[in-house]
Amino acid sequence: MTDSPWSFRMLRAAARLYGHGAGLRRELRRKIPMRLARPVVSVGNLAVGGRNKTPVVASIARMLHGWGERPSVLSRGYRRETPTRDVVVVRDAEHMRATLAESGDEPFMLARELPGCCVLVHPKRARAGAFAEETLGCSVHVLDDGFQHVELARDVNLVLLTIDDVLHGEVLPAGRLREPLHALEYADALLAVDGSASRLRMALGRTPDVPIFEARRHLGPPRPISGTTDFSRLQEGPVLLVTAVAEPSRVADDLRRAGWTLADVLSFPDHHRYRAEDAALIDARARAAGAHAVITTAKDAVKLERYLPLETPVAVVPLEVVIEPVDEFASWLRARLALDPEGA
Repeated sequence: MTDSPWSFRMLRAAARLYGHGAGLRRELRRKIPMRLARPVVSVGNLAVGGRNKTPVVASIARMLHGWGERPSVLSRGYRRETPTRDVVVVRDAEHMRATLAESGDEPFMLARELPGCCVLVHPKRARAGAFAEETLGCSVHVLDDGFQHVELARDVNLVLLTIDDVLHGEVLPAGRLREPLHALEYADALLAVDGSASRLRMALGRTPDVPIFEARRHLGPPRPISGTTDFSRLQEGPVLLVTAVAEPSRVADDLRRAGWTLADVLSFPDHHRYRAEDAALIDARARAAGAHAVITTAKDAVKLERYLPLETPVAVVPLEVVIEPVDEFASWLRARLALDPEGA
């Protein structure tokens, strides 16, 4: 049964109100932004759901660290089990310092994967950034999911965008956009996801002339986290994909393109907190599907670990994003941040 014309008109009207409210909120908050002493790179998107923000944050943090900087990643810590009013240092440059419950899944995952970087959590990212500078000696910040967090001034605004975001550019609740497309005027560069820069620019039409780079996903080799099997040969047989991300179909498609055979896909809501009954369900689904292993994402692995081992071997297939052209993006970012080309 299709939606009635009346329902469609109501959705469009609600979307116009939402878009107007989003624009007004941005204008009010950006008039008095907090500014940190060190430069800030914001990574965000217009659409709700997954656009590979977290692996892009990791990629940029690694790049900054490789230049001799001490980066901090600033996160709000969405859906933490034990939130606090204090700034949480998930890791400093040398050590992990917080638990998964204190951190949230994505900050905890980033902290595990970014040695030499600092990861901090607080809803007011300016407060976390000031703490990072004063206490941890951080020299540059990466603002995770920061495009709508306009209370904190930034030196670089990176926005991840798909062609579908543009072609079906309705704001909530009629579509998937958090803000209307004209909010892209505040972007310093766009990162094309699932498409080429030229196609995205063509779809955007008269959008202001900003550089467009390409966020290319790459799957790494499986990393065993539980059980015993020949993990180097996992791709030779059927596996069960288990994930709780915004767009599980994108993960499944990436794996199939890389040559994996998926016996089944078991997906949970984004940021799902795994429980013992979920672990039992995973084992049962793996047996029923004839899967010889369970594979999952790094974001899921940090939440599943407490319930391992399962009867079925478990491995993580890591996802990395490379921003291309690599040298062109690096030169552009370094110039925008006015960083010393010889490093810190």
